Amino acid sequence: MKKSLEFQKVIRALTALNILQMAAVVFLALLSVFDENVTLDRAEAFYLLMIGIISVIGGASTIFGLLPLGKLSQKARMLQESLEHLNRLNNDLRAQRHDFLNHIQVVYSLIELEEYEEAHSYLERVYGDIQRISRVLKTAHPAINAILQAKSDMCEKRGIQMELDLSSGLSDLPVPSWEMCRVLGNLIDNAIYALEQDSPPGSRRIAVRLREDLKQYSFEVENNGPPIPAHLWKKIFEPGFTTKGSRGEGMGLAICREILTGHGGSLEVSSGGGRTIFTGVIPR
Repeated sequence: MKKSLEFQKVIRALTALNILQMAAVVFLALLSVFDENVTLDRAEAFYLLMIGIISVIGGASTIFGLLPLGKLSQKARMLQESLEHLNRLNNDLRAQRHDFLNHIQVVYSLIELEEYEEAHSYLERVYGDIQRISRVLKTAHPAINAILQAKSDMCEKRGIQMELDLSSGLSDLPVPSWEMCRVLGNLIDNAIYALEQDSPPGSRRIAVRLREDLKQYSFEVENNGPPIPAHLWKKIFEPGFTTKGSRGEGMGLAICREILTGHGGSLEVSSGGGRTIFTGVIPR
């Protein structure tokens, strides 16, 4: 992650330097034309013109060459995040498998001792842990399962109830799973932020729903936090717009919509009546 961020800083710095270089050459050229105190002979003017053309072409080539590198860096960062989530989910599954025989032995011993109520209580606790992980293992994409598990754990630690209603396995989803992870991750993070700002503990709730029909895949990320004013429903998707002050960059929702529209889909918001719902649609 750190290397990715450093690489992005290098790209921004190189871009800024090339822009400054082109601006300086243009300034000198304009100065030689409009400032009467600056006199150049033909050779000097020709050299200045050639330097200007080369600088502009070189700078523009560098900037346009860096743009794909920036996107590759961004993609690498998202893939790294997906792998980290997958690793955590895999560790949880391995731990459950490792403990399964121990759980069976404990329950068997309690039944032999006729401690039925204790056995029942123990099974409820174990079942709760198993259900917590198995409820996310319902799509055909391990990375999506992993991001849902990671966000579910995050919500649990922050006292937020997260409901998952996964009626679709997203088997033939046209959006790459790592991009879909970014969409869902951003929307859930925004919901968590909204709930933590202005919702009393104990009442905070997030619902994630995945659907599909013959024509499209759809999903919803709903929270019961403070409403978004109607006049901001379009503005929140604009790059750079944020309601988080210094904590936000204003790019999350813009990127989410860009990903979905890039695959022919859409992302909309509705807010009111104690619910804010982000709805995404992706055609088959």
